[in-house]
Amino acid sequence: MHRLNTLNDFKISTVAYKGSKRKLVPNIIRYADEINAESIFDGFSGTGIVSAALRNGGYKVIASDMSDSSYIFGKVFLEGYDAKIVEHHVGKMNQISPTSGWLTENYSGTVLRKVRGTSGIHTRPLGLTVANASKIDAARDYVESLSTLSQRNKNALIFSTIKACDSVFNNSNDQKSALKKWSKKSLKKVQFKAPTLVSGPAGTQLMGDIFNIEVPECDMAYLDPPYTHGVLYASCYHLSNSLALWDRPDLNKDYAVPRPGRAVFRTAAPGPFYSKKTIKGDFDNLLGRIKCKRILLSYSDAPRNCITIKQLVEICKSHGDVRVEYTNHKICTQYNTQEKRSDSLKEYFIIIDN
Repeated sequence: MHRLNTLNDFKISTVAYKGSKRKLVPNIIRYADEINAESIFDGFSGTGIVSAALRNGGYKVIASDMSDSSYIFGKVFLEGYDAKIVEHHVGKMNQISPTSGWLTENYSGTVLRKVRGTSGIHTRPLGLTVANASKIDAARDYVESLSTLSQRNKNALIFSTIKACDSVFNNSNDQKSALKKWSKKSLKKVQFKAPTLVSGPAGTQLMGDIFNIEVPECDMAYLDPPYTHGVLYASCYHLSNSLALWDRPDLNKDYAVPRPGRAVFRTAAPGPFYSKKTIKGDFDNLLGRIKCKRILLSYSDAPRNCITIKQLVEICKSHGDVRVEYTNHKICTQYNTQEKRSDSLKEYFIIIDN
């Protein structure tokens, strides 16, 4: 039996994210322990918070996500790194001289742009101050120059760079836009820190579309696909992905915060789970690919969902014995200058046993 207080004893630091599952970890562990699970598949790993907590709780974890930055988070949390070596290089990153590069040129300072709902052109901050962007530019170039460093340790330094950028980016929890005024956090001096080092059985992080990867056989699968219309994670975290790849892509500057082509969906289909027309089939296909003793789905009853809880439960019934439980909690609020969409929501857990 694994301990339910795994997060009370262990602090996991990762990036801000829409729909973070940090508060759901005790529930996920409880459902795993009901069947004495030892291995768990985390099918949409995101920030890696669930995978990290599960590994720390003693589970063998195999995780997957199609995001480049999520792949880095999972590799670090599930495979670890050499703390002494990484701390040494983090120290150098904090002491490095700033250099103006791709990040500084495209994501720092202010810009004149037309703001939706207003007339005329306004000056607006971009994501980063010039001082912070040039420091991150220099640090990421430094990491890329470490040709003899093991990939495990390089992944930890890339994670450190992404997390540092996230900590001073001028928005609350995504990179689609920037706040109209510099926030307190964005004006702080950027600091690089070693990622949380997780103990427990070493795991595996996969990368790719869940419909294309070979889904592993585990005791339990935890799934939380992106079923909310308009919340396109490739757009929300495009800068984190660019920092992970460090490919310095060409950018579309028609957006409040410039985006690479891979994060532009105005004329392209965003993929599975984002359309009301296809989402029922997407979930049915997904569940049909999972070969586990138990499948656990979490579902937030938030505005703009492409599927209702009733519709989702009906689909699940064709894949095993189903029970549904829920908990109440406050909706993830927007920055305090914006209006909330709702005061509360239900977080459902759909348990499918085979």
